[in-house]
Amino acid sequence: MGDDPDEEFLRYWAEILLDPSDPQRERWAALERSQIARNEGIAEEVSRFVSLRGRRVLDVGCQTGALPIALSRRGACVTGVDVDEMLLEGARLRALGHGMSPTFRVARAEVLPFEDASFDVVTFVDVIEHVVDARAALRELARVLRPGGTLYLFGPNRLSPSLWLSDPHYQLAGVSALPHWLGELYVTRARGFPRYDVGVLPIGGLVERWLLQDGLTVIDSARDDAARWWDIHLPGFPGGRGLARLWGAVRVSAAPLFRLVARRV
Repeated sequence: MGDDPDEEFLRYWAEILLDPSDPQRERWAALERSQIARNEGIAEEVSRFVSLRGRRVLDVGCQTGALPIALSRRGACVTGVDVDEMLLEGARLRALGHGMSPTFRVARAEVLPFEDASFDVVTFVDVIEHVVDARAALRELARVLRPGGTLYLFGPNRLSPSLWLSDPHYQLAGVSALPHWLGELYVTRARGFPRYDVGVLPIGGLVERWLLQDGLTVIDSARDDAARWWDIHLPGFPGGRGLARLWGAVRVSAAPLFRLVARRV
């Protein structure tokens, strides 16, 4: 074992998880190497809204474990779930390399194997566009979150003009706006990728409405980001803060990525 805590995991990932026929294999390799640093930033942001030490945290769609590792490092008791056992084997190997011990188990976001109000925090990062039924998944996230608990999620916006020019998964124009069956046909048959595992990209504003329907209150979004920017850069013009929040509301549904932080009522 070398000095890199990801060394054994990356070997497993290259040998078992990486498809050698995938034309984006070098891009996926670079992204995987960056996951720990990226998810450290995400965990730090989550900790702005809720203290993680001693909290029960569920990461839905944990993939290869980078976010559960980062959350565990902040003292949380973390469970990560994903649909792919081979991914979870990689996550266990990665966590071992980092000296962390989150729990990993196979589960679908739409049918979580946990009792109601089981978790203090639920994270759902880069996953919503991959589930079969996003609406059902959000109901499940709300169900397992305890009253007063915090949900942190983000994903790509179907209405983002920049994603129409180049989608975030395959770097192809127009794919983000296609229904799944047509996107799969185009990506695998016309462009030669080995698989297409993206559903219909969500719209941030619609996701926000679903959260409200499920008994959650959004406590931070692009509206608040815009208001904070205004307060920092134009503090002498407080009357424009409402316009900044209006611009932020547009970005909830039109920015390349939307981020929503919500609390269970």
